[in-house]
Amino acid sequence: MKFANLLIVILVITTSAKAEVDSLIIMKKEFYQATEDTSAYVKISYPQISGLGNSEVQGKINSFLETEFMQAKSWFDDFVADTDYTSEFPPDWVFSFETDFRVTFNSKDFISVVLDYYEFTGGAHGNYYSIGYNIRTSDGKVFGISDILKPNSLQALNEFCAEEIMNMFDANSLNEAGLFEDELNISEDQDFYIIPNALVIQFDPYEVAPYAMGSIDVELEFSKIKNIIKDNLPFYKK
Repeated sequence: MKFANLLIVILVITTSAKAEVDSLIIMKKEFYQATEDTSAYVKISYPQISGLGNSEVQGKINSFLETEFMQAKSWFDDFVADTDYTSEFPPDWVFSFETDFRVTFNSKDFISVVLDYYEFTGGAHGNYYSIGYNIRTSDGKVFGISDILKPNSLQALNEFCAEEIMNMFDANSLNEAGLFEDELNISEDQDFYIIPNALVIQFDPYEVAPYAMGSIDVELEFSKIKNIIKDNLPFYKK
């Protein structure tokens, strides 16, 4: 399969509904590009914030989010350029790179945005994953697990997660629930996002369980894990 010249890029900006008084306005920007025969395309929806008050920090956050989401464009470009690989597939196949997002927490002090990515580059099925971006709006700092947990609390977090997963699947062990291993090994770079009153640890397909189980989102209410999370977090006050 040989790709023809690329179509012109289309950029559309759609503004969200007016935010609540204690939250930010989050706009959606859309980027689309396709081959001339539309046998491959990239479609990216990414968030941009407004109403922060500090234009420097707002610009920093928006630049970061745009860069993260627009990575799909470079993956699309690399894929289209690899004509040896794409020639192996039937001419009527359509390859896609798609990015969207969910806003799971939105306040003047903190936002949590989840990137949802899907791609089909041949094979039995497409692949997808999600990434949580958890950002303090006072300075644009992107939070990791270590910014939320007290020191030496990862093991306790593993235990809380394991217990919740067993409850989710009505199982007596993680193996019985369908996971690859009978224990979790959450590290400081573990993906997560915030919802009102809870920390959500998110495992992508294949990360801890077979593809058929999909992604596994483990909601841990702050009231349950209050002894292992730091005080005065921008999204939760004990």
